[in-house]
Amino acid sequence: MLRFGSLEQLAQDGRGERLAAQNLSGFLSCLAARSRALCALLLLAPLLRAATATLIGVKIRTFRSGNVRASRRETGKTQANRLRHHAYQQFAKGVGLYCSFILTPMTATPPSLPTYAGAKTCTPCHAAESKAWSMSRHSKMIQAANAGSVVGDFSRGQITLRNSPYRLSARGGVYYITESYLTGKPVERRVDYTLGSRRIQHYLSTLADGRIILLPPAWDVLRKEWFHNLEISDPSDAPGVQIQLWNKSCYGCHVSREQKNYDGEKNAYKTSWLDFGINCERCHGPASEHVAFYGDPAHKGKPAHDVVTQSKLDYRRNTMVCAQCHSLRDIFVDNFRAGEDYFDHFQPILEFSQPESDDPNYWADGRPRRFSADALGFWQSECFLKGKATCLDCHVTPHNTNIDRNPQLRPDANALCTRCHAAEGQTLSAHTHHAEGSTGSSCIECHMPRTVFSVKAEIRDHALGIPAPENTIHHKIPNACNSCHKDKDAQWSLTHMNAWYGQESRQKWIRRADAFAGARDAHSNAEETLARLEAIVAHADEGPLARANALGYLGTRYANDARVFRILELAMDDQETLVRSIAARFLNQWPAYRSETIAAFTKALSDSSRAVQIEAAVGLVSMGVREVAGEEADRFQAAEGLFRARMSLNSDDAEQNVAAGKFYLLTADFSRAVTALRMSLMQDPTTPAQYLLGGAYAQQGDLKTAREILESIPPGDGQYERAQRLLQAIAAMKK
Repeated sequence: MLRFGSLEQLAQDGRGERLAAQNLSGFLSCLAARSRALCALLLLAPLLRAATATLIGVKIRTFRSGNVRASRRETGKTQANRLRHHAYQQFAKGVGLYCSFILTPMTATPPSLPTYAGAKTCTPCHAAESKAWSMSRHSKMIQAANAGSVVGDFSRGQITLRNSPYRLSARGGVYYITESYLTGKPVERRVDYTLGSRRIQHYLSTLADGRIILLPPAWDVLRKEWFHNLEISDPSDAPGVQIQLWNKSCYGCHVSREQKNYDGEKNAYKTSWLDFGINCERCHGPASEHVAFYGDPAHKGKPAHDVVTQSKLDYRRNTMVCAQCHSLRDIFVDNFRAGEDYFDHFQPILEFSQPESDDPNYWADGRPRRFSADALGFWQSECFLKGKATCLDCHVTPHNTNIDRNPQLRPDANALCTRCHAAEGQTLSAHTHHAEGSTGSSCIECHMPRTVFSVKAEIRDHALGIPAPENTIHHKIPNACNSCHKDKDAQWSLTHMNAWYGQESRQKWIRRADAFAGARDAHSNAEETLARLEAIVAHADEGPLARANALGYLGTRYANDARVFRILELAMDDQETLVRSIAARFLNQWPAYRSETIAAFTKALSDSSRAVQIEAAVGLVSMGVREVAGEEADRFQAAEGLFRARMSLNSDDAEQNVAAGKFYLLTADFSRAVTALRMSLMQDPTTPAQYLLGGAYAQQGDLKTAREILESIPPGDGQYERAQRLLQAIAAMKK
């Protein structure tokens, strides 16, 4: 549900040690001039530099929105180059500030702009639209649990899921689930909210500390049966009790105007939101001024800041309204408003950044394989890239998004497609080589096959591609032909595709699959793969997602190739925001081009997109640059501020706080390093943060506390040997 390299990337190889030295040595020298005691601590610097250079790596747990899927792994020197960037992405989530007294997130609304009024203020004037919306899934994503919202059969009483008993009950209109999964002892949990209603319904309960959790029993609406929610996608590689924390893992989509409100000192939440579900203002923007203006009978003209009409936006901004939820993305800057640039708030999590998995988020050609990423598929389609189509061109009744209530979306309804593809529509059988009215003559069945895996269901691919049996043969990507002709193999489909259409029309998908799969395969021909990736980057008609994905692979597999530096450097001036931001993420890997890299990053601080500004600021920090001259100085500080505000969203995660503690050690901000590392241990006492915490205290001059923490690390712990060396250095210093 959702989870994103410069410091991390460099710190995992030899350059990381030089980076750590650059960042720490200058600060330590300044501190030494101020304090004789701290001067002695310079003896510890080599140990701490090595620690931060080799230990920057975090266990990663990622979730996808609406899916109880978790994956864990550890990063380290021995990991393959192609996965290092993923560790950075997760590391970057922890580079932030942790308590409200340290940082106020930069999300305040300027007084001149309208604020959010809530769905109830729209109904008096827009009754028909409001009624349609109230019947749609958007309005029912999260609901208060009551007789009108709960669809699960709680009358079944006792059920057993995964060999564990659960008791279901309802009293006085309140629903309860008794479970022993969390604590080992039976506890009756009140069901406070429901999540979903179409295919699956989850049940949420609020704990005493404000955590809102998904209880293990979930209801299959279609099959009318209970199942354990880990069956959706079992995190079998994750130890211990696995439970989804909704206000952490599902932040930003299921309700409107959500504020996490995590209190780091108390390790507790007071999560709030304005409306259940996806309300009017998620798609139309804040409406307070609109409501006040048109509520005045004497109004004339239009308000200075009116609501957004999605259909009046250009095709890119139009689709970004939907993409705020329907994309696998990292939140860079919170509080997206309809009509704003997606890339000022989000960074899509692309295929190159994903670890190896039996249940990956993407197919090898870069198309989404898991649900809730429809926009990332659609943005790769020719309909969008060339035809400038939007979501609303097909979903023509946006106030009721239920597909079963939109007849124009039926598989046998081709009219939406033949509006643009008139020639094919006039000679349909000649185009499809199937009888008119058959499944083989359905535009949707051939170009939107059910190759995206949802919650116990298969949904349609929104990339609107052309069947490519070659990719089935070489990369195990399903194709539409064999989705129907299950008794035939992909070679049979390939023979017919070649006979009917030739080979050219589907080459885009074949090129991508070959290039991206080759980049993941350490044994592939390196020169051939580099050429394939470079060709994708060089052609604008490939679209920004594919080009950025190719850049990501170039930056991970070819980090020592000077040719790739020049490709990335050129991409820093690309027209596409996503291409520029991914180029910025990997540009800092070539020490020989340090001056050119700093110049490119400094220029990027003035980029029109916040995503690029933030990547540039992180890149500069990773190179030991703490100040830039001239007008860019303020932009540098502003970009760092956005980055730190972004990290404050993730301050409820122990592993991210460890990563942040390492960042503060690298920048010699030892007080904040202590705060972050102590918080990580409060959140999860098993987090391996004691060694770094001891080092942070030592750098502050608190040797007594440092020794106590380091001596508490037992033999056999992965931190033990480093802790002993640091203790020896402290002892030698006292002599």
